[in-house]
Order: sequence, then C-alpha cells, then structure tokens
Amino acid sequence: MDLINDRVNKLYNKFLFPAMGCAVVISIYSFVDTIAVGQSESEMGSAAMAVILPFFAIMSFLAVLCGMGGAVLMSQSFGYGDEKRGKQMFTVSFILMSIVTCACWALFLGLDYRLFYLFGADDALMPKVMEYARWLIWFFPMFVLPNFLGCFIRNDKSPAVVMLAVVIGGALNIFGDYYFVFPLGMGMKGAAIATVMGTTAQVLVMLIHFLSPRNRLKFVRTPQFFPKAGIILASGFGSGILDLGVVISTCLMNNQIMKYGGSAELAVYGVICTIAALWQALFSGVGNAVQPIVASNFGAGIPSRIKKAMKLGATTTAILAIAFLLIGELLPIQTIKLFMATTPDVLAAAPDMTRIYSIWYIFLGINVLSIYYLQSISRVKATLVISALRSVALSTLFIYTLPLGMGMNGVMLALPASECVTAIFSLSYIIYLNSKRYAKTHTLVVYAEPEYRRSPAD
Repeated sequence: MDLINDRVNKLYNKFLFPAMGCAVVISIYSFVDTIAVGQSESEMGSAAMAVILPFFAIMSFLAVLCGMGGAVLMSQSFGYGDEKRGKQMFTVSFILMSIVTCACWALFLGLDYRLFYLFGADDALMPKVMEYARWLIWFFPMFVLPNFLGCFIRNDKSPAVVMLAVVIGGALNIFGDYYFVFPLGMGMKGAAIATVMGTTAQVLVMLIHFLSPRNRLKFVRTPQFFPKAGIILASGFGSGILDLGVVISTCLMNNQIMKYGGSAELAVYGVICTIAALWQALFSGVGNAVQPIVASNFGAGIPSRIKKAMKLGATTTAILAIAFLLIGELLPIQTIKLFMATTPDVLAAAPDMTRIYSIWYIFLGINVLSIYYLQSISRVKATLVISALRSVALSTLFIYTLPLGMGMNGVMLALPASECVTAIFSLSYIIYLNSKRYAKTHTLVVYAEPEYRRSPAD
C-alpha cells in the first residue's frame, strides 16, 4: 500500500471499509450492552447507561489525545521520508498515553461513585450505575489501549488488523452480554464483565501487528521529548475534544433532562446517545479513511491527491447524514423499543425527543470531516477552535438558554443548534483556506518544527 502513488480511490476504499467496520463493531459493544440492560432492567437500567456514557467518552478522549496527534505526525514523517522521526512520534505518544492513563486511573479509583453524581446520577440511580461502572474503573487502562493502538496500526498500513481485533472483541462481548445477563441473571454486572472481556480480546489481537515484518511501530531514543510531546498533544486535542465534548455535553444534558423531565426522558436520551455514538463513529470512520491519505500527501506536498480524498470523504459523509436523519425522523418509536422494555412514559417522550435530536446528524458529519481534514494538514489552531465551539462553548450556551423558553424541546434542540453554527464556521474557514488568494500569501507547515516546510497549497 503506497499512500503517495497508489490511486486515491483504491486507497480510500482500503481504509474506509475497515474503518467503518471498526466503527460498527465498536458501537455494537454499547448497542448490545444497552439492549441487554434495557431489556433486563427496563427504564432504570437505560437511565443508568446514560449516566455511564461520559465515562466511555473520557477513555476515548485520552486515547485520541495521545494517539491521533502522534499518528498524524507519524504519517506526515513517513510521507516526507523521515522514518526515524515517525518512530519517535510513536514512542513519545506511547509514553504520554501511559502517564496520562495511570494518572486518571488513580484519580477515578479515589473518586469512585462520587464521579457519577457529576454525570447526572441521583441516589435512586446510583446502585445501578455502580454495578456497571466499577468494572470500567478497575480495568480503566484496558479501555484506553484499543483506540490508541488503532490510531497507529491503521496509519501503519494495517487497517485490517484493527478491524479483525474489533470483530473478535465484539463477538466475545455480544456472547458475554447474552450469557451473563440472561441465563446467569447477572444484570448490569454481567454486561460490564462482557465489555471488559471483549475489550481485552481486542487489545490482544492488535498486538499481532507488532510481530509482523511490516511493522514500523518501534520504540527508539527520542531527543527533545517535551517539545515533541507538546506538538502531539496540540495536534491530538482537536480530535480528542470531540470525545471531551461528549463528556461535557452529556453531563449537562443529563442534568437538564432530569430538571425538565425525569427518569423516563433520561432513559430515552440514553438510547438516543447509544445510537448517536454509532452515527458519530461512522462519520469518524470516514475521517479515519481520509486522514492517512491527506496527512501522507501533505507531507509529500501533493495537494491534488488531498482534494481527491476529501471529495470522496464529503460524498460519503453526505449520504450517511441523510440516512441517519431519515431513520430518526421516521422510526423513533421502533428504535426505542429495540433497546429497552418501554413504559407509557417512555413511549410518550420518545417521538419528539428523537426527531428533534436527529437534526444534529446533518451538521455533525460536516464538522467531524472538517476536523480530521484540518488536523491532517497541521491546522492545529483551527481544529481546536472548531472543536471547542461545537463541543464546549456553543453546546453549553444552548443547553442552558434554549430550555428557558422551550422546556424539554429546547434541551433536545441545543446540540443540533450548536452543531449548525459550528458547521457554518468550519465550512467558511475551509473555503477561505483553499482560496487562491490565501494560497498565494501563506505556506502550509508540514510539521510544527522549523526544519520541515512545504510550498503553498494549490
């Protein structure tokens, strides 16, 4: 697989299908957990899973923060022909991930159940929450590793290994969810154990890549560790803030839903979040397919191939966005019934909540692809601004202001509104970035270190 010379369409498909497959299988973890818990524990179980969701996002944030930035810089280094520097980026990223993960693990072990009050739990929900969440806390590092390793293995031209890992882990998780929750009657504890088993299997399969003769992910001596660590964190934060935003917005949404609604509305929102996580993962799959092609060709200074890759990514994103919107608008009750044993209160709340929230998907796809693109061409500041707008600033503003006049409908409209405003900003910036007037007066920096520079983009 030659990222610089092979046909862009061929490369895109080679990355897209494994990336999308990984997204589907990874999301099946939470899908099956939510279905098993919702059918066995009904409304309270689904509401508890909504409270736990931010914790999954924290684990994903740490992996992407240390992994995505390093993987992008590694790909740019390989594209430039500097394999030694690429290996240094992997080494620094792994050390960063280990330090950050261990620090957070110690913090969460100390906080225990108190953390989940911040995520929207009340005294009635807390026992159900902790049945599941304590297993996530005990095995915290094992949940960070798959996403981190996946970033590098995928960019090391082995997306099929990542897909194989998530398929095997997902199959084990599905079997465990059924067996532990229903025949053994272990409830939420059984679902959590199944998730731990599936994730551990995923990590073990990914380690196969390091035995391959094609493996370039090796630990090397790395001078100037801290400057490189700063570059990696700055580059990775743009993508990682997508997951950090899930933590912040979900916590705020959970608390606002409990204020303007109740446990039935929170249970519905838990299901919506599970479905939305799959849709966002599929959009990220498109970004993961585009990212190694764009980063490598940016390093090699070939803008025409970057444009071809982005055109393919934009087309796929538009098709997915329309499909997701139609599912939410046309099948709100059916999707909720799939995930949980419904009550009259749940059935009353589901249609409006699902249909309003589904507007989010149209703008989500635009923003996710924009973030991956800007990160791949080293537009770190722009990535951070767009990510912070959608994930923190605008979402917080709308979550607190729209319900004042619209009640529960305002809560559900908050995220679509913030995503829409961000999409307008991100598209405007990318159009400006690719304008001829801009290209004549600016250079695109391949690396954030002065010895690596490239000519202006076409």
